[in-house]
Amino acid sequence: MSAQTSRIGNNTVKRLSFIVTLPVTLVILVFALSNRGRVGLMLWPFDVTIDLPIYLVVLGSLLLGFLLGGLIAWFAGGRHRRQARRLHQESRRQAAELADLKKRHSAAAAAPTGSALTVPPQRPPLPSP
Repeated sequence: MSAQTSRIGNNTVKRLSFIVTLPVTLVILVFALSNRGRVGLMLWPFDVTIDLPIYLVVLGSLLLGFLLGGLIAWFAGGRHRRQARRLHQESRRQAAELADLKKRHSAAAAAPTGSALTVPPQRPPLPSP
């Protein structure tokens, strides 16, 4: 892939990201401006009440749910990441072994043939009288 193609791909991704991010940001901004009323938030184990704007409670709940979902997905993918790491190490080990075997093969092919032991050809057995 050429540098020009890579640059074009990056610009496309940036534009697409902007096209998606801008409307989402505007919706969140309109939601926050429309829901500025205050609500009392009680924290259960403690006897504490916090007054917060409604938009903070809603957006904070969405953020908390997103983070918890991401954490659960990360833990669920641990087995796959571990297997990928193991396979990557195995691949690297096999590549090193292949390179070593190629080096040995090229060294054996370059060795003079006269110095190797030769086995004389087999003679057929003599016929019995």
